[in-house]
Amino acid sequence: MLWLLPVLALQAQTIALKLRNGDQITGTILSENTNQVVLATTWAKEIKIPLSEVQSREIIARPVPVAAAANEAVATPATNASPVVTPTPTQTPVVALAPPKPEVKPKHPSSWHGEVQVGADVGINNTRRDLYHARAKIIFAPVPESGPNASPKLFDRFRNTFDYNSAYGTTDGILSANRMDGSSKTDFDLGSERRFFVYNLFGGGYDEIRKINQRYEFGPGLGYHLITRSNLVLNTEIGMNYQVQRLQTGTRSERFYYRLAEDFSWKISKVLTFDEKFELLPQINLKDFRFRFETNLRYWLLENISLNLTLIDIYDTQPAPTVGRNDLQIRSSVGVKF
Repeated sequence: MLWLLPVLALQAQTIALKLRNGDQITGTILSENTNQVVLATTWAKEIKIPLSEVQSREIIARPVPVAAAANEAVATPATNASPVVTPTPTQTPVVALAPPKPEVKPKHPSSWHGEVQVGADVGINNTRRDLYHARAKIIFAPVPESGPNASPKLFDRFRNTFDYNSAYGTTDGILSANRMDGSSKTDFDLGSERRFFVYNLFGGGYDEIRKINQRYEFGPGLGYHLITRSNLVLNTEIGMNYQVQRLQTGTRSERFYYRLAEDFSWKISKVLTFDEKFELLPQINLKDFRFRFETNLRYWLLENISLNLTLIDIYDTQPAPTVGRNDLQIRSSVGVKF
């Protein structure tokens, strides 16, 4: 009962609450606890205000009613000194305050993001060379919910990366590049620390210059997040890979490979980033192999627009007849991130 006395006293008084956003609300306290205070105002029966939003409070004295003031004046005994002057009662002006602004929740980050790059390399001398290339990379990675009521979900451990590359070029009107590659890689993090992950890779495409009419591959594996800093990331992977190629000569090759891979990204500064990835595919006999190396240097002109310099090197110990083992590509492009 002693603890309730201050609360009951406050409930009988008019109080003005000054909020941290600058607003002020005047009303009568209905209830109060450690988390919120409930007010009744002239324009709302019940308003709940979190105590964390209250900056200060002030008790406002109630105005003296007119009838009470008149009775008090009559009851005052007269003296010979001077006549009694009944003061005119004053009323506290009622100021209409705007209702509190609704709480704006921060927007949940999108699970989709990616980048599109387009470029054209043109050279005119004794010969004319034209090369046009494009790339699209889209990543789907669910962002876990935050807050006191958030709970981890199995779906938050998935990550899927779609990667598409294409190039077309001529030299003095003769076809010098006509290729397309696409891949889809799905990762799933393991354990409470989420350092290990399993993956599955699908890919396919064609390359007319290297006499590959059709190529596709798939294979599972295991990976480890070796470095996971805000500006530095390094992942390593090991697995198996099955590849099929249909060549222009009419032959079809099927091969099993081991797969050793790594990918690295480094945010050097606010406007400069660097990333690279390497994939080595040795056959079971270890005599024949393939590898693919790619590195990108990006200079960000704006928050989502960049200039890119890309180097790609593809090597195969068993290419199609009359085709060289090594294929080196250097590209420049403009990228748009979303």
